[in-house]
Amino acid sequence: GVNVILAQAGMYVAAESFKLRPYHYLITRILGGDDLHKGQGTFEVEMRDLSTILKLANYNSLILGDEICHGTEVNSGLAILAATIERLTAARTSFVLSTHLHQVCSLIDSPVRYYHLSVIQREDLGIIYERKLKPGPGPSQYGIEVMGHIINDKEFQTTALKYRKLINWKSPRPRSKSSFLTVFRPSRYNSKVFIDSCEICGAPAEAIHHIKPKRLCGGHSFNLNRRSNLVPVCSSCHLDIHRNKISILGWRRTPAHKK
Repeated sequence: GVNVILAQAGMYVAAESFKLRPYHYLITRILGGDDLHKGQGTFEVEMRDLSTILKLANYNSLILGDEICHGTEVNSGLAILAATIERLTAARTSFVLSTHLHQVCSLIDSPVRYYHLSVIQREDLGIIYERKLKPGPGPSQYGIEVMGHIINDKEFQTTALKYRKLINWKSPRPRSKSSFLTVFRPSRYNSKVFIDSCEICGAPAEAIHHIKPKRLCGGHSFNLNRRSNLVPVCSSCHLDIHRNKISILGWRRTPAHKK
């Protein structure tokens, strides 16, 4: 953001090389917290800032935002963040948003590129913050691991891990599709494909994964969104797919049904 201002003012920038097109608007949403003078809570402040962003978002705008939805509960914050990314993408706005809500990667299908700042965890040296920008979303769960290097209390860390496992629906027994109340809804990509249960782990599905991505389908939506190219998955498995921890090559047809 600072470099853009310096460059557009005709001044030197902090870079070996720098290319840009001039922007009409540079909008930042960095600081977070209550506005005591106006009597506004953190979330109200965030939404007022977001309202300004949405009004000014266009091809000539640059948006820089840090945790724009951290003042409310997770599901609403995640939904608002996904809607924001979709709107900014549709408006062809240049934007950089940081977030801890990694599930957003599995909710939207857009040309947005995801990166993370790498961190190394070692037994002998603890946590090393490399601060290197690397492709793809980073680990979706890491808070307790970081906390364990700051708060030297093994019992407290063990208790926190126990509750995280409960939140993640982890149990000694493997999950099955019949162990959840499943809601069937058709996919927006193909009405014959239903988002019911994750085909990998059996948890409630939250997204549709394209086995063959858009760039390999020759620009034809028919090939991209045909039934054989779509897989219902949960957000956790979807992240693992994009982190190359899970590979899906296609469906295998059996006498009874596809697998």
